[in-house]
Amino acid sequence: MRSTPLRLGLAVVAMLVSVGCSSSGSAGGDGRVNDPTHTRLVKKADLDRCPTSSATSVSDGLPDVTLPCLGKGPAVHLAGLVGTPTVINVWGSWCIPCRKETGALSSVYDALKPKVRFLGVDTADDANSALDFGTHVTPAVRYPSVLDPDKKVLLGLARSPGPPETAFVDAAGVVVHVHVGPYDDAAQLRADIAKYLHVQ
Repeated sequence: MRSTPLRLGLAVVAMLVSVGCSSSGSAGGDGRVNDPTHTRLVKKADLDRCPTSSATSVSDGLPDVTLPCLGKGPAVHLAGLVGTPTVINVWGSWCIPCRKETGALSSVYDALKPKVRFLGVDTADDANSALDFGTHVTPAVRYPSVLDPDKKVLLGLARSPGPPETAFVDAAGVVVHVHVGPYDDAAQLRADIAKYLHVQ
């Protein structure tokens, strides 16, 4: 009889712990469900839509993961990005070198779309911080990004321990080059696009 209150107390504690865990994960891991701040930031950021992707995977392509879109559009199966030469930039709003190169990425994207597809991979980050970050860059970031909280793309490319990192993917979906570290300017990025993706 004396053990019953103890059992009841432990059950209550277990229930509270499980509720706490499930509530933190109920928003898909990024806290976006029923979040008016996130909805406002998506509208303010006005990112281009995430691209459609094939369900099949390309040999020697990007990691075989499907990641949710940071802004508008479908989740993206990275290994299924085919049909258009693509620049994949692994970044995070917390990453100082990433901040330095974002203006160059944004200006080259504006100049080369739709000949070259750009996709950011926001790594180990908070979605709202990432959306807000892009609005403070000149020119403002408009290329789409996906969310990668577990660093699956960074670990899958296995070229560096952290961002920034930029992968060049040809129209067949094959990774032809990975640049580790930030780009100093738009000219350097355009030179690599011309060299590896053959787009001027």
